[in-house]
Amino acid sequence: MTEIQHLNRFFQEAVVQAVPCAVFVVDTNERIIFWNKPAEELTGYTASEMVGNACSTLRMNLCSADNAAKSADFCPLKSPGKIGEVECEINRKDGSILPVMRKARAVYDDKGQVIGAIEAMIDVSLIKQARTEIRLLKHEIAQSGRFGELIGHSKKMRELYSQIEMVAPTNVNIVIEGETGTGKELVARTIHRQSNRGDSIFLPVNCGALPQSLLEAELFGHVRGAFTGAISDRTGSFEKASGGTLFLDEVSELSLASQVKLLRVLQEKKITKVGESTPRNIDVRIIAASNKNLLKLVKTGQFREDLYYRLHVMGLNVSALREHKEDISDLVGYFIRMFNKKYDKNIESCTHKALHILELCQWPGNIRQLEHAVEHAFILTSKSEKILTEEKFPPQVLYGSENPEKVPYARTHKGDEKEEVYAVLKQTNGNKTKAAKILGITRTGLYKKMKRLEV
Repeated sequence: MTEIQHLNRFFQEAVVQAVPCAVFVVDTNERIIFWNKPAEELTGYTASEMVGNACSTLRMNLCSADNAAKSADFCPLKSPGKIGEVECEINRKDGSILPVMRKARAVYDDKGQVIGAIEAMIDVSLIKQARTEIRLLKHEIAQSGRFGELIGHSKKMRELYSQIEMVAPTNVNIVIEGETGTGKELVARTIHRQSNRGDSIFLPVNCGALPQSLLEAELFGHVRGAFTGAISDRTGSFEKASGGTLFLDEVSELSLASQVKLLRVLQEKKITKVGESTPRNIDVRIIAASNKNLLKLVKTGQFREDLYYRLHVMGLNVSALREHKEDISDLVGYFIRMFNKKYDKNIESCTHKALHILELCQWPGNIRQLEHAVEHAFILTSKSEKILTEEKFPPQVLYGSENPEKVPYARTHKGDEKEEVYAVLKQTNGNKTKAAKILGITRTGLYKKMKRLEV
């Protein structure tokens, strides 16, 4: 015997019995004609009890009247061209319900006619239990003040974590709104990582940072010679993010002309490169973000209503830091750990006074401003020190609190200020843009300060 189709029925039965999963065969009347040993162990039904009976004896929830359309789609006899693989539930002989992964396919004779079907089932109860435990663990982690890279245990943050858990597994477009510095991109990354696209690319595009003349080429790509300067073909962001998530930051900055083109892409799920006429299919999830209220922009005619509803299938709002100040201590602790690694220091915490000042501040720059304030204090703290003291934080934090009279520190000595500027410039290797950012002032402000202090 050299060809498998010449195996006699004894060998065929032995092969099916040797498969380490439940296998049964049905005829065109949906009657069971074969039932292997693993099927007996899985269901509790013996072969003598099942052979000759309809496969509906298993009371598979997939085959219920409520799931008629889905049942037909996965039934090998009703949709013989498909190989149906689906997670479902069966009723065991003892009345217990068992989750299984069921795979089935039609069987054909020499003339191509369907003569029955073969189905296999695997117990996935442990997998399902593990999923439940993971979901509960995520919930516990969220309650404890952390969800992915998001930090905070406040009511507003726990509500945000719950919303992320609900929207992440879907494939719908999302709009994230919130003030600058609240962490909208981090929320988007968390959604991406929690989704079924988590192993694929997450590609952020800042719509406000690109000139409108180049935005179309950036998003959709272009071919060589499409315009002056197009010396080679370029793959656009939609193609680069294929299979993953495209994050459109500052989407409110798109011109009305660009909004029309984006709307067309979302409707047709196709893009056309600049200078090309053939459309290309795309498979991306869109998460957009805005520090402006898009619905208000719709009402004033600055944002297209049809595009708004295409993007805003689901909406999330990230609260300003001043609305959940109880998270400041968690955030400071996280930033201390992060900057210990960056600056090779061993800071343990900050003083109670310093934390009190941070909690009094209104934080117009939100979490990003808090991060820079902690980094500022780190730079001014020597390696021998273990605690961040209040005087190491930026002046605008110290004097920008709700109760300035409670601030225990005021920089009165010109020498202290000069020392601070020297320290920051040394840390940034003379990079004045970075130094100004750490000091919480503009580059022009830094030049004025350097001139005044004779640095």
